[in-house]
Amino acid sequence: MSLNRDCVTACASRYSYSIRQQLVCGTHDAGLIRGFRFDRSRHSVFKAQKPFGITESALDWISSYLNGRSQRIIINSSLSECQPLEIGVPQGSVLGPKIYCMFSLPIAEICKNHGINYHIYADDTQVYLVFRPTESWINISSRLISCLNDIRNWMKSNRLKLNEDKTELIVFAPKYRSNDFSEFSISFGADIIHQASHVKNLGVIFDKSLNFEKQCNSISRSCYIQLRNTGRVRPFLTEDAAKTLVHALVTSRLDYGNALLHNINSCLINKLQKVQNVAARIVTRTKKREHITPVLIELHWLPVFFRCQYKLIVYVFKALHGSAPVYLSELIEEYRPKRNLRSQATRQLVVPRVRTKTYGERRFDKSAAILWNDLPTHLRGLDSIDAFKKGLKTFLFKKAFNM
Repeated sequence: MSLNRDCVTACASRYSYSIRQQLVCGTHDAGLIRGFRFDRSRHSVFKAQKPFGITESALDWISSYLNGRSQRIIINSSLSECQPLEIGVPQGSVLGPKIYCMFSLPIAEICKNHGINYHIYADDTQVYLVFRPTESWINISSRLISCLNDIRNWMKSNRLKLNEDKTELIVFAPKYRSNDFSEFSISFGADIIHQASHVKNLGVIFDKSLNFEKQCNSISRSCYIQLRNTGRVRPFLTEDAAKTLVHALVTSRLDYGNALLHNINSCLINKLQKVQNVAARIVTRTKKREHITPVLIELHWLPVFFRCQYKLIVYVFKALHGSAPVYLSELIEEYRPKRNLRSQATRQLVVPRVRTKTYGERRFDKSAAILWNDLPTHLRGLDSIDAFKKGLKTFLFKKAFNM
């Protein structure tokens, strides 16, 4: 069986910062020095005039912000003289990432010239493409190598350094086909980059078969560490303070990237649900033998399974109202019948056909359309994001607890 496009789209939500439908992904860290400077800021400001429309007073304001800066170094008690900074922006500044994105715009053009897709978030870049098992890996790898070499040459000419040590290669494929791609590698500079079993992309661990087992294990492990520490100080906290602490240290971890976990193995979801159950017991000081459902209802917490659905549906709402990334909006298609029907005004989505159940059913366009169409008509007709979120949580809460 050939590996089709549906087989590799288990990345369900395709976040603004996630890897979209892909089989090959190379990443690089474009940071020059993780200190005060990481780009030629003055050059980037002047380049911003045409593609970004920054001119006159706005351009002068940015130039004024960047110019006239200096730095000095202290080692033990010795202090160096001040040296002017002609390149770079202050680390941690609001304008820093934006100016770097302006400056690194040619990276996107290089990827386009090679016919390779890309995602860029600040100085973290993924280049990727989709291929079939019947295609020659030599041709595929040569395209990737050529693209990465051009990126490296551009960065070198602009006083940036591509970090080859942080460059990774991964091939996403069904588990039963993973051995077919185990020997894939690419030559990059003086190094040979072998295929990784998993990669970390903006805090989310992607494994070769996209089952997210490592991601769930990582979330569970980090949450239990926080829960143990919270449990030690719980006797000294009020319930409201305990809720705030748990939301900051535990719930935030359960919710981060959880749209990717929709329809994964139920055992992994149950593992995360146990984390939430422990958190609920600590907040309410409920004993271990007492049933957890009344506790979750009292706290008004959605179970983990429904929290994943909540995130996906909110993305659909944003996509329909023009506030989601373009690559998500492109996957959403409103149902428009050829003739006038009552269903035309219900704002339903077209449910695409898929060839595989394990991966195809987890695709964003498939799972999101099904979840959206299952919503009550009055919810789909809302235009306010705040009203929609409130109504959606109420709907899912009643569904979760059969209320």
